[in-house]
Amino acid sequence: MVLATSAGGAELSALRRAIGADEAIDATASADDVSEGKPAPEPVEHALELAGVPAERAVLVGDTVWDMRAGTRAGVRCVGVLCGGIPRADLEEAGAEAIYDDPEHLLASLAEGPLV
Repeated sequence: MVLATSAGGAELSALRRAIGADEAIDATASADDVSEGKPAPEPVEHALELAGVPAERAVLVGDTVWDMRAGTRAGVRCVGVLCGGIPRADLEEAGAEAIYDDPEHLLASLAEGPLV
């Protein structure tokens, strides 16, 4: 799992502390690594390089339209989560193939969701 974020430096450190998921994150593609952040595809493309997988084998999970646009532009399938406060219709319009309430809902739905 690669965290692809437009945050960098101290902001990235604070966000990682806030989500408390370092044990699940194998690498990070941040604003410190790219010249242009989301919605440009560069952060997602860098994440793909770090993961060593082609775009067609990856899935981006995000909570903003910028996430969906960056993933779509990089050729990655996109899944939205509503916990970021962005309306379902906006995430779908930006490229989300599926929408979940939050990460817990996504995990509970993996076996029967559209990404199977």
